[in-house]
Amino acid sequence: MSAEIQKIVQETLVGKPEDEQQIIEKCLRLVGSNRTPKEQELGFGLLARMVIKASPQTLRATQSRLANRFAQISDGFQLCGALFVREVLVRNPQAGELHAPTVFKILLKTLDAGAVSGDSTICGLAAELFGLRVSSRNLELLMNTLEVLLSDKKIKNVTSDVLQLTTLGVSSHRNSLTCLLFEVLAVALGYATKPDVTVDRKDIIRIVELGIRNPNTRTVAFDCLRSLCVNAKYSLLPMISRIVSTLISELETPDVPLMKTLAFISKIYGPVTSTVHKHFYVIFTSLKRPMHELDYGSHVADLLSSIIESAPGLIKPEVFVTVQKAVCECTMIHPDESMYLQMLAAFLCLNNEFVSSPLHVARAVSARTRATCPIAHRLRAYAMPRTSDLANVKQVKKTLNLKEEQTISHVAEEEEMVETPEEQREEKPEKEEDVVVVEVPEIVVPENSRKKKNSESSNAVAPVVVKKKKKASTREVKTDLLEGEASVEDILNLFDMS
Repeated sequence: MSAEIQKIVQETLVGKPEDEQQIIEKCLRLVGSNRTPKEQELGFGLLARMVIKASPQTLRATQSRLANRFAQISDGFQLCGALFVREVLVRNPQAGELHAPTVFKILLKTLDAGAVSGDSTICGLAAELFGLRVSSRNLELLMNTLEVLLSDKKIKNVTSDVLQLTTLGVSSHRNSLTCLLFEVLAVALGYATKPDVTVDRKDIIRIVELGIRNPNTRTVAFDCLRSLCVNAKYSLLPMISRIVSTLISELETPDVPLMKTLAFISKIYGPVTSTVHKHFYVIFTSLKRPMHELDYGSHVADLLSSIIESAPGLIKPEVFVTVQKAVCECTMIHPDESMYLQMLAAFLCLNNEFVSSPLHVARAVSARTRATCPIAHRLRAYAMPRTSDLANVKQVKKTLNLKEEQTISHVAEEEEMVETPEEQREEKPEKEEDVVVVEVPEIVVPENSRKKKNSESSNAVAPVVVKKKKKASTREVKTDLLEGEASVEDILNLFDMS
């Protein structure tokens, strides 16, 4: 690399904002016709960097000179040239409208290069270029091309309503080109937000179904379907039942893309809205081996758990009981597998009065498992005994006051019992009982009413002696509180809401 080129590279990295236009002029000299292909490639890469960094004023001053380089790039594929076109279209979409035929030609060259090389960078760049130039016409051409590739039609009998790609008639590039076009369709659906861009959803679903049935394009077709669900969202609801039925029909050969897509649809639309809950038992019985031995076991656990929690009253209790029994058995055998813990936690949340909660199994598994994932913590939280509601503050206050009075009286009694003999002798005169003599007046009783002789001889009644007890002195017992401590009364007053 010459000193001149090194200097230009350094200026593109640390150049001052006021020198941006001069730096772009220097980069444009590197892509001249008198330069080698390697220098031109480097020049387009530096131009792409400057387009990202340049201010709007600088771009406005140089946009015509930058767009004039599109014709040079359209002669043959250049990776840095395609990157430069992408950055110009991002910063100045109007350039794509002014040079639409040239940009479309660059797009076709990039698609051919991606199909031939299979490079993920080139394929992603081609998909982004198509998305930046998406239109109703381009989407129609794309879907027609996919239909030709997925069907048994011969290329020579196809009309001109397809993308004019050089790799379209080459059998060795058929699978790679089909996968690339599905990726382009998935990305283009995310860019199709303009009001004038319309596409028939039935045509897309038909193309996706053809791709799912083809083993070579199955994975990319599922990717395209997930992109359609994200971008079309609720406008796809009238056809969601058909889509789910198509996916369920593929459960004879379950794999990761299929289960991932079913779980994704259930998450986007919900198990009930997407009608996935109707196939709950079919999905569970389609598992060929234990869930933890399958590559798609985590996706199945997500799908079944969402159905259990969201559709408790729409599935027969017998189905829930059967699945719950199998899950409990697998969880007891494999207590460290997160997918079984997830489904067991879902059954604890099940709100169905005809299905008993597996609480005893959950507590046993929580005590045995060594898993530390969030699902294990969630299961432990569900398996813990539930606390009852707090009692009324007034009732608690009254109960504690009674207990405090009983404690104080008990302490007073113990102190009286522990008195010394000297104190007892000193207090003895005080405790002597006062004797009070009460004279009873003589009562005259008629003689005829007397029946016993001993009562006749006694006219007077002996005085009655009444012993008067002295009241026991009560001591006031106080609880000694340290400085800063609060009594029970003060603490309960904080919670008294009356």
